[in-house]
Amino acid sequence: MMANVPDSLAPMRREIDSIDESLHDLLMRRADIVGEIGRQKASDGGPTFRPAREAQLLRRLLARHEGALPKSFLVRLWREIVASSTRLQGSFSAGYCPIEGQGDALRLANSQFGLDANVVRFSSAVQVISAVGRGDVSVGIVPLPYNSNSPEWWEEMQNAPKVRIVARLPWFVSSADAEEGVGAFVVSTGEPEESGEDRSVLTFACGTDVSRARFAELARENKLASDTQAVALGPDQLCGRKHLVDVAGFVIEDDPRVRGLATLLGDAEVRFLGAYAAPFVDLSDV
Repeated sequence: MMANVPDSLAPMRREIDSIDESLHDLLMRRADIVGEIGRQKASDGGPTFRPAREAQLLRRLLARHEGALPKSFLVRLWREIVASSTRLQGSFSAGYCPIEGQGDALRLANSQFGLDANVVRFSSAVQVISAVGRGDVSVGIVPLPYNSNSPEWWEEMQNAPKVRIVARLPWFVSSADAEEGVGAFVVSTGEPEESGEDRSVLTFACGTDVSRARFAELARENKLASDTQAVALGPDQLCGRKHLVDVAGFVIEDDPRVRGLATLLGDAEVRFLGAYAAPFVDLSDV
C-alpha cells in the first residue's frame, strides 16, 4: 500500500543528485587546472603551499556564507580540497613534534594538510626546523612560544636562515580553541606572502637587559602593536636579552618603525622570522 503513495520528496532528491554531479564535475575541472598550475610551478620553482592565498580564499567564502551550514564545516571542506590541490602539484610532506599543552600536533597537521597527508614525526621542534632547512620535509609544525623564557626552536632558526614562519594553526579558531590556547606555527623555506590581514614574528637581540615592560613601552612609542612571546638570555647568560615578538601587520626588518625601535634598544640586531595570516576567530557558537 505504501508503494502507491507518491513520494513528495522525490523532486528534491533528484535535485540533490543533480547538485552532487555538478559539484563532482567542478571538482574534476578544478583538479585539471591545479595540475596544469603544478606543471608550470615545477618549471619556475614556485611554492605549492601558499597559506596566505588560502586565507584569502576562506575569508572570501566566509564573508558570503549564509544559511544553516556551519562555518566550521565550510572551512574543513575547503581545507581538504586545498590540501588535495597542494599534493597534486608535487611531492609534499609535513614534519611535526609533540606539542605539550597546546593541542595534538598530528591533529593540527591532518586538519591543515589533509587526512591522508604524508606526515613525519620528530622528537623535538629543533629537529623539525633542521629537517625543513635540509629539505627532508616540505613544511614543519612547531609549538607557539607562549611566554617561554628559553630560546627553544626559534633560536635554531639562525642555523637555518632560509626557514621562515609562514602560517599559524589553526587558522579558523573556535571559541573552545581560543580558551584552550591551541596552536602552532608552520615553517617552510618559502617566503611568507601578504594576505591582507597579517601578523609578523621578529627577534630583537639587545645588548643590555631590556625587560618585557620596557620593550613594550618603546614599541608603542614607535607605533608598533607588538606582543612579546618569549625572552631569552644573552650568550653569556648574564647580560643582554633576545625578545621574540609578534607584531600586527606584515612588518620586515627595514620597516622604519622597526629600525627606530632597534635604535632605541641600543642598536639591537633584528631578524625577521616570518609572517602569517591572522586567524579567523569564530564567535558564532558563544
